[in-house]
Amino acid sequence: MSEIIIYLISSLFWGICVNLPLLFLIMWKKYLTIPKGVIIGAITAILCFIISPILWVCVLCFFLSSSFLSKWKQSEKHEVNLEFAKSSQRDSVQVISNSFPAIFFGILYLIFENFPRIILGEEISLGIQSHFLFAAFTTIATHTADTWMTEIGIIYGKNPRLLINLKKKVNPGTSGGVTIEGTIAGMIGAAIISFVYVVSSLFTTSISPLKILLLSILLCISGIIGGGIDSLEGATIQRIYYCKQCKKESETNPHKCGNIPYFLRGYSFVTNDFVNLSSAFLSGIIAIVCYSFVEILI
Repeated sequence: MSEIIIYLISSLFWGICVNLPLLFLIMWKKYLTIPKGVIIGAITAILCFIISPILWVCVLCFFLSSSFLSKWKQSEKHEVNLEFAKSSQRDSVQVISNSFPAIFFGILYLIFENFPRIILGEEISLGIQSHFLFAAFTTIATHTADTWMTEIGIIYGKNPRLLINLKKKVNPGTSGGVTIEGTIAGMIGAAIISFVYVVSSLFTTSISPLKILLLSILLCISGIIGGGIDSLEGATIQRIYYCKQCKKESETNPHKCGNIPYFLRGYSFVTNDFVNLSSAFLSGIIAIVCYSFVEILI
């Protein structure tokens, strides 16, 4: 048990050291709300580093790229942000909904796979030879794909369509709306996380390159599927209002015009944060199943 405590204290120390400079950058760039967003973000980053430095790198790639895209061409997205309660600055609830699935699967990895190795005195591998850690990576790929789909789709997407009814045109930023440009961007976002997985695996594990390649492809696909699940939930179960005065769908109540919109579809408790959380969990479960098949085949 003392070995685990030593391991956790050491990881905590280095986690604080590497995250402290980033914390100042995040506050300077105003990527998170102060103080709650920054506090929760710092705790999240340190936990991810303790779970796996490689997972921490992936979370960092997601957070920095997504924050940049959220602020990029912000003036052009102003009306959409007002309509659908989007913001370039993430609050504590958004941080939790985006990070909790990865931390959940990561903690399972620590408890059932990493800690037993420490107790037995075995070498701790940074390589991703774990169902649970693979699932954690997939949840980050899901959030990256979803954010890239949304941000790029709003700016460059043409003729957004509702995922469950592609004949129906919707306004940019509508939950469940999809565009070709946004979908391609989501694929690129998931591929970036997959690339980090490939590079880290090549340098930190002894498993065959074929297996690494196959798992990286599955990671990318699972992330894209997770982004698709997010859009599907946004089109079906997420709460959406309709303002009769403006004749627009919205996620805000009251509407930006001041009117009280009527409830159009979905469930009242299903917010965008709930959708982010649940889609990531589902993609993580899919990843575990995929990993199991790869273990059987190779």
